[in-house]
Amino acid sequence: MIVLVGRCGLERLAEALRRAGEAVAVLSATDPAAIDALSPELVYADLFDRDWMRGAWNAAIRGGPPPPDSLAFARAALATLQRFPLVLRGVRPPPAGSGGAEGLPAAVTAAWSDAAALLDGHRVVDVAGLWARHGIVSDAVRFGVGHGEPELGELGESRLGAGDAAQVEAAAVLAWAAARRGPLVKVIVVDLDDTLVHGEIAAVDFAVRNPAWSGDTSVDADTAFWLAPRGLHDALRVCRVRGIALALCSRNDPALVRDRFRLRPELREDLCDLDSFDVVEVGFGSKSTACRRIAERLGVGLDALAFLDDSAVERAEVAANAPGVRVLGGDVAGFRETLLTGAGFFGWSRTEAAPARASSWKSGSAVADAAADGEAALTRFLHGLELIVEVRAACDADASRVEELLVRTNQLRLTGRSTIPSEARVYVASVRDRLADHGLVAVGWFVGEGAERRLGEVAVSCRVLLHRVAGSILALMLAEEPGASVERLDTGRNGASVGLVDEARGGVAAWVRSSAQPPPR
Repeated sequence: MIVLVGRCGLERLAEALRRAGEAVAVLSATDPAAIDALSPELVYADLFDRDWMRGAWNAAIRGGPPPPDSLAFARAALATLQRFPLVLRGVRPPPAGSGGAEGLPAAVTAAWSDAAALLDGHRVVDVAGLWARHGIVSDAVRFGVGHGEPELGELGESRLGAGDAAQVEAAAVLAWAAARRGPLVKVIVVDLDDTLVHGEIAAVDFAVRNPAWSGDTSVDADTAFWLAPRGLHDALRVCRVRGIALALCSRNDPALVRDRFRLRPELREDLCDLDSFDVVEVGFGSKSTACRRIAERLGVGLDALAFLDDSAVERAEVAANAPGVRVLGGDVAGFRETLLTGAGFFGWSRTEAAPARASSWKSGSAVADAAADGEAALTRFLHGLELIVEVRAACDADASRVEELLVRTNQLRLTGRSTIPSEARVYVASVRDRLADHGLVAVGWFVGEGAERRLGEVAVSCRVLLHRVAGSILALMLAEEPGASVERLDTGRNGASVGLVDEARGGVAAWVRSSAQPPPR
């Protein structure tokens, strides 16, 4: 259930969400009991009535002071709604010129600034930005300063874009719902030619069209930066900070790519090159096969991959031969918005684990390289990796990461249970090695006492799947709860946990060192 709180435009938004198959209710912020009764998984709230700043505008025209706190209702509503999973509808400032040639009066500008400040620190949908990107006209263009909602009128819906406005806003709300529900994209697989660079990297004019990577210092760095397709690069870097792994997939000569896809040193903080990717699959085989290899190297399922390619032919080949991969449609220009705001590309909560994932994926790729040389080589590599597993009782500071693990993790789970009983004893595990600090990567909980003691669930991040530490994590958790019974339930997605219980009964692996860790203060 998604509850919409507010008035302006939300009925149209509700219809758009219902067409997408969602259960939706539109309620008032003055009736929190009604919201409570629905137990919503998401509340999307517009805190500002359509007339909230009319007083400030009229006072500014008269040259008088702004009225007393016009945001009192919004402040009170926010205090009430914060106990729900909450996303706020952004403030829509008047477009340029709506205040006349002299611009907006200072009192009105201050009112908008105060309203925007009220949203700081909250999850917000930038509706004004959404409408602008989709060419949707706000009513403030026609009628001057107001609430800024696209309206139906004598010009008709198709001209003003009110229906489209509801659709694009609904997509943004659904993206936040997806962030709570999961699963999330874990790996972005991106093409090179005509996607990350202009033209083909093998073309004779590659250096002329792409001076950021050519090493041609006759073009200054600033010019080289502005000539690059920097929007997609920026979005990929944001996704990397979110903890999503990046993989390069290109039909090219590997030696040529190694030679040419290298940034000038002064641009390495701004764009991507070969070193930005956790996995590189360059060659002349099919891209569906490359996607399978990427998934295997990172220890994830195909359904954790998103595939970006300018070629409709390549997209169709991957869709047909690598089922489960999320293939992005449209042109390259649309990839940026999808990566930044699309469903599945961001999580509900930002945890300390997200920045750590970049080095974690690199570590997993190194393990995969060792495994390619056989079991003996893998065992030697794991012994030299200096793996340390730390298991401890969970504390309040772990709550966000525990929730994230239960949303993101599918393969290494025993039962698929995602609700932790209030009486459960919860444990978390962290892993680090000489290549990466993987952070908190597992959660498990137990219920019952004595002969009734049992393990309710253990969930281990796939980032350490290839490191073969899941059995050791479970062994250390079971050591905290002697005699607990353990079961495995097939969820249809947890095939990686087959044999995990037997592995744990054998104790901690020879290449793992365990370490006690106090909970954070």
